[in-house]
Amino acid sequence: MRVVDDFLKSVGFVAEVISLDSGREDLDHVATGFFVSLPIAELPGKSLHHFVTAKHVLEGLAGRSCCFLVNKKQGGVAVIRQPIGSIWWTHPTDVHADVAVTLVAMDSSYDIVSIGTDLFLTPELMAERHIGIGDEVFMVGLFSYAPGRSRNMPIVRYGTIAMLPEDDIYVGSGFTKANLIEARSIGGISGSPVFARETVYLGLDGGVFMHGVGRHYLLGLMHGHWDISESEMNRPNFSSGSARGVNMGIGVVVPAVKILETLNSPSLLAIRQRFIASLRPTADQ
Repeated sequence: MRVVDDFLKSVGFVAEVISLDSGREDLDHVATGFFVSLPIAELPGKSLHHFVTAKHVLEGLAGRSCCFLVNKKQGGVAVIRQPIGSIWWTHPTDVHADVAVTLVAMDSSYDIVSIGTDLFLTPELMAERHIGIGDEVFMVGLFSYAPGRSRNMPIVRYGTIAMLPEDDIYVGSGFTKANLIEARSIGGISGSPVFARETVYLGLDGGVFMHGVGRHYLLGLMHGHWDISESEMNRPNFSSGSARGVNMGIGVVVPAVKILETLNSPSLLAIRQRFIASLRPTADQ
């Protein structure tokens, strides 16, 4: 499956700023995030942009000097310094939802394509577009061993939707809604957008139902891989409190709905409304 270049432009890399003995700074690439746009109803043609990543990434970087990196249209990389702290919003009610969001001032020099919320896969849209178990997915993110020097170089990994649990499942910090995909995750992939592609529905009678084959939607955000300790690999169940380490090839995805709920959290909504109000006088001139 060929990935449209715009999806490669939807991501940025999260990095820790390392102070060297020489007094210079270096960047340690640690994870991925992606850009989401929300249209401003009061100002047609304008949108507000957000950077989304996994909450556990921010928790691991708490108290450190951090930034995220995006490619520039004319070449090179722009370093966007956002302090890890109060400017990030997490899910308003689900403390175990692994998502964090911040507002971003978009610069015309950034080579970025933001994902519109109309591409977020809600349960209703999944039913309408016949997307479900077995459909193809891909994620775009950081391969920390080769992030790129002069440019961000995202890696693409593929898989399929393996399970869409109706009940909450355990994700390490607690129980929450999550989707499972057949795909092997690596550390730098945390926070990556996961896209599902409309494919083909095969009926029990042998009939084939094709519905918008090839269009992509945001399934959610990559939390990480489901792993288990070696001593429990052959057991039918496991203890959620045990030490783990074996990647089972099952990826845990934060559903797009959880991201949407975070984007619409009351405190973030209030900030956006104040920002939009500040733009109106300029727009009316």
